Amino acid sequence: MSKLIEPKNWEKFLEEFSARNKNRRARFNIFFSSGETVEEAEEGHLEKISLSKNGDKTQVIISRADRTKEEEETMTDTIENVRGVAVQYETDGSENILEITDEKNTLLSLRFESKLDGAS
Repeated sequence: MSKLIEPKNWEKFLEEFSARNKNRRARFNIFFSSGETVEEAEEGHLEKISLSKNGDKTQVIISRADRTKEEEETMTDTIENVRGVAVQYETDGSENILEITDEKNTLLSLRFESKLDGAS
């Protein structure tokens, strides 16, 4: 099941989503309007998702921790000119995928480890 989040609710939703899913492993899949798809090779543990507005421009900033090395590194991704935010749910009702669409109609899908089987 998928749920589209209204723009007026993005900030609160992302703040609450971030708190609920902190430390869950996640990786990006990117779907370009050209049909090209890219899957991120590395997973990261979610640290924080925030929203930033500058005039009519909206950014979503996602911070994840890479814990595969001795020294933890922070990976920060900024999605510019956000036009849509949606969430997909697992069959158990847990949040499985955060979808963010930008002005170029690129869909950035942040897939979380499953609470059912551990896969991401």
